[in-house]
Amino acid sequence: MTVIEPGAIATELADHISHADSKKAAEEATAEVGIPADDIADVIAFAISRPQRVTLNEILVRPTAQAM
Repeated sequence: MTVIEPGAIATELADHISHADSKKAAEEATAEVGIPADDIADVIAFAISRPQRVTLNEILVRPTAQAM
């Protein structure tokens, strides 16, 4: 099993937030530093393409500009 922990990702998530302040914060965060969802798809493809002798337990993916 591999756990993939993405940081700020540019997705449609904010479209589904009903709380106005939370929606605005999500939109601003991803507009500033969010990476495309395709980048996470690339990481997933990498993880599942490893040979069976290799185990990736955890992958943390964050935009370069996202605060740690």
